[in-house]
Amino acid sequence: MSIARRRASRASPIARWSLVLVAFQALCWSAASAQTPQYEEGIVEVVAERLSPLALVVLVDSGGGVLLPLANIADYLELATSWDGTTLQVPSVGGGSARLDTVAGTLTAASTTSQLAPAEIARRGSILYLRAERVAQLLGAEVQVDFSTLTVAIARETPFPAQQRIIAEQRRAVLTARQQQLDRTTALDSAPYLPVTGGGIADWQISTRGLDPTSLTTLRMHVGAALLGGDLGTGAVFEAGSDATDHVHDVTLRYHRVFPRAAWIRQVSAGDILTSGVFARFVRGVELSNRPFMRSPELSSILVHPDLPPGWEYEIFQGSELLGYSDIASHDPVAVPLRAGATPVQVRMYGPSGEEVVSTLLYQTPVSLLRRDEVEYSIGGGECAASCDQFAHADVRYGLGALVTVGGGAEVFRDSAGSRARPYFVSSLATGLRATAELTFMPFDLYSANVALFPREGSRANLRGSLSRPGLGPISLATHDRKRWDLEVLWDERIEAAASRFSQLRFGASAAGQLGQVDRWRVTSMASFRRGFVELRYDHDNATTQAHLLSARSGVYVPITVRGNRFRPLFTTALGASGDGLALAEAGVSVQPRANSVITAAAQWGRGSSRPALSIGFNARTGHVQTAARAVSSPSGVASSSLMVSGSTAFTHDGSVTVHPSARTGYAGLHGVVFIDRNNDGSFSPGEETVPGADLIVGGIRATSTDDGTYHIWGMRPYQAVAVAVDSARTPDPSLTTSRSGMVVRPAPNFARRVDIPLVRTSELVGTITAAPQVATVAGISLDITDLDSGAVTTAVTFSDGFYYVSRLRPGRYRIAVSPASLDALGARASPAFIDFTVDPAADELVVELPPIHLH
Repeated sequence: MSIARRRASRASPIARWSLVLVAFQALCWSAASAQTPQYEEGIVEVVAERLSPLALVVLVDSGGGVLLPLANIADYLELATSWDGTTLQVPSVGGGSARLDTVAGTLTAASTTSQLAPAEIARRGSILYLRAERVAQLLGAEVQVDFSTLTVAIARETPFPAQQRIIAEQRRAVLTARQQQLDRTTALDSAPYLPVTGGGIADWQISTRGLDPTSLTTLRMHVGAALLGGDLGTGAVFEAGSDATDHVHDVTLRYHRVFPRAAWIRQVSAGDILTSGVFARFVRGVELSNRPFMRSPELSSILVHPDLPPGWEYEIFQGSELLGYSDIASHDPVAVPLRAGATPVQVRMYGPSGEEVVSTLLYQTPVSLLRRDEVEYSIGGGECAASCDQFAHADVRYGLGALVTVGGGAEVFRDSAGSRARPYFVSSLATGLRATAELTFMPFDLYSANVALFPREGSRANLRGSLSRPGLGPISLATHDRKRWDLEVLWDERIEAAASRFSQLRFGASAAGQLGQVDRWRVTSMASFRRGFVELRYDHDNATTQAHLLSARSGVYVPITVRGNRFRPLFTTALGASGDGLALAEAGVSVQPRANSVITAAAQWGRGSSRPALSIGFNARTGHVQTAARAVSSPSGVASSSLMVSGSTAFTHDGSVTVHPSARTGYAGLHGVVFIDRNNDGSFSPGEETVPGADLIVGGIRATSTDDGTYHIWGMRPYQAVAVAVDSARTPDPSLTTSRSGMVVRPAPNFARRVDIPLVRTSELVGTITAAPQVATVAGISLDITDLDSGAVTTAVTFSDGFYYVSRLRPGRYRIAVSPASLDALGARASPAFIDFTVDPAADELVVELPPIHLH
């Protein structure tokens, strides 16, 4: 139905018949007034999408044409017009303006000038009228006059400023309300942590050398349990068979405790640990730190202030989250949360003629950056696992600003030659949009820098270099004491143009050697496309017999259909040549027969070999275990094979066992029952109904309750508070949800905590806002729905006709009222001021309909 027809019922009967009579009289007078334009007045209703209708007095000429008052139309659409008494200018979409010259009687729009007929333009006092068809040309819009309903409908593909404002207000209200709800449900820091003891989980891996298990079978075990809320883990390697040399070795014992809500000591590690600091080292000792177990991705905030022409507004988004916006009167900067790594920010700019321009800013930071004014430290020591007897270290970092972190520390060693200390200094910094850098300075031992440049979206360049003594920089097998240097340059370009053959281009170069000489260097170029890749590389290495090697590698996905099943195996080839001719040749194929299995086969030949080396491998997740098998035939003709099976087994207090194909020690679990909480006490009572098939979302992990309503989850990060929610779209009864919003748990490592999940049936809330004629609009009005028991506030926004709808309202006592901000903006008051209502959990009717609220 057209806009005009939807609004027809609102035109008064007197106005309708008066304009019909005027139009009839005008047609009768057409012959007598052919030379001098004659007009009669009438009343019509001007309508546009999302805007309230506007009653206007118009002129009707002798030919039945309708002339509209331009000033009223411009005000209705909020167009920034310019009028000097003789010329009217109206901004056009895309820049420029349309021009109406009342002296010359011309209209210029879209680079076209038209001569107006005398009957198409008129002045009554200070009011300038223009025929509807010419108004459409002036505005770049469609203007339709419907005499049967006495409406004039105005529409344009690009919204008019008044429409753009309402769209923005509704979007801002909805997004702000959604963000407020997210803020409430994700306020997780207050969740308590229970220092539990018990549980258990075991990661295991069994491998054999060859197909005869009696030759050598190896079992690698790592067992974890919860002890006073911490992670207690032990591991060992067991060997059996005729070729076994050490039946038990690599025995480790470690305890790690995190205090999630502490300030000074957040982590304590003891036993066989990997230290922090500028270098990670294995020691048997103790370490204390105030570093969070998982650092929040949000670092600080930066101010975004787009430079806009007069009359423009902007909104700033991060994903679907509205961070802030401006209006015509105020262009204050918007604080944007800065996150570790990449922070995309979308800026939407709106022009006075309804234009919309969208641009994306990509802020870049190193992951080692800390929040402003935040201090992190770690201190520890113990017996070295290799290369020394005793080791100690201390490290401290400080967030100097939003984009700069500085720090330093020292390492102390003791061995047969005595003690020595190595102080160091570190820094991480970013410019915001264009560059990041990480610098390390250890006097006389290590100087390193890693710089990343981001010249534009999709383009990245890296420069990394270091100068170090052996053992401190990149991995080196050198035994001398000469300093070593290395340098690497990488440029990566992502191509999104539809006409391009390639999706990514990469160029790199690296070199390394002892101080004063080059030992090796490499130049690489690679191009990726939709069905594969091509790589060209040149290597120079003084340590090999083939010092110069030019090689080319390629891979192509080839779709194949076998018995109705479609596969995309990857075929790879490689050829290499040195100064002596062909130096290497390789060919391989990798295919995924199922989503959880991969088969690979390859043949490799190198100069000096009489035959190629052949290999075939199979890797699959079968059931709850991971299986890998490999067979190799060497160039000398010696064949070998191996078989490995691995998995993880977790135990809960109720006696249930959960198995998983990958390692799970150190992770956390939950288990319990999903039920309908009839008495609203939060606990599972005898006689209450369980819910099979409930789709749960716990910290981003999905699980479905079984036929008896129970569920089991393993693989969660410990110590981190996570929200528990029900996906109603996948649950058999979509009206079910958790009994309280923001249900939060904080799991412990190696422990399956029991958490029963009470559900209640929700109701839908509907109602209407009506308004007196003096109230500008009933669209985009915010309503506050207050939970009278908890004080939590939910916001709803009216649609264009004043109707509002809230889904999934939990049982309880509520009060709904028009928000004060909306009343102030409209200059209105509500009657009644508020409505109290109750959502009854025992009611059969799942829709609560409220009486209208009227705005005066």
